[in-house]
Amino acid sequence: MNNTATILTAPAKVNLYLKIVGKREDGYHELDTLFLPFPALADTLAITEKAEGCSIHCEDFDLPAEDNLIYKAWDKYAQATGFRPGLHIELTKKTPTGAGLGGGSSDAATMLRFLNSHPHSPGMEHEALNALAAGLGADVPFFLLDGPAWAKGIGEILTPCEVDLSGLTALLVCPDVHVNTAWAYKAWSGVVRTENLQKTNPFYLTTFDSSNNKASSKTRVTLFNDFEQVVLPEFSVIRQTKEFLLKNGANGAVMSGSGASIISFFKDRTLAQKVSSELKADNVPSVIHYFS
Repeated sequence: MNNTATILTAPAKVNLYLKIVGKREDGYHELDTLFLPFPALADTLAITEKAEGCSIHCEDFDLPAEDNLIYKAWDKYAQATGFRPGLHIELTKKTPTGAGLGGGSSDAATMLRFLNSHPHSPGMEHEALNALAAGLGADVPFFLLDGPAWAKGIGEILTPCEVDLSGLTALLVCPDVHVNTAWAYKAWSGVVRTENLQKTNPFYLTTFDSSNNKASSKTRVTLFNDFEQVVLPEFSVIRQTKEFLLKNGANGAVMSGSGASIISFFKDRTLAQKVSSELKADNVPSVIHYFS
């Protein structure tokens, strides 16, 4: 038995574009969304082997292992393959919950990748692993990829792409408020659609096919999130955070997922650093990521 810990990181994600297409008969909502990994913010999994079972310890959360997505990933993989290694996971949480950043889903995908690459694992083909991941959560399959992707369906139909972020500095801000995703969907279902909302974010990014950088594969995308029309009026701190970013030099800003985090982009790196410092002075968590 190897007692040396394997250290893995589980990066957050942000949604640069999120449109709710409609609601299915099974109650799930279909989306058209653009996922971007955000490696500057990540949980850490320190995995060590033990005799049997799967145990998880996290200083910041008192959650039964069986209710954790990491455990569920381990258990579902064992059911699918018969491979059930004894593991203990020390989880260090950096990605806040209820922020629209996919922290739990990323943790689960990291566990699946670890199990599938284990030298004693029979392994699963990508399609089967993707289906298993989708059973854990709609955005878990995205975290099996290594880059941006367009997602459709409930988030599980993925098309890898590239996003031109050259020369930009991203500033991710996480207000200390929790937005319940189920509430956000219910609230969205009860409002009149605001088709002109996209026009309030006149900042565009260019996406293109991962294997084709020709002009024909390029698409201009505005930062957009359907949830903003119900979340921002209800949660003033999120609305004020976005307004603060745009008034202080951000070239674009948009809420990620159902909130509460806001991802913003600056063309001026020094200005982004200044705004981040001001936010931290007010005890508002923020994370900077530089794109070359």
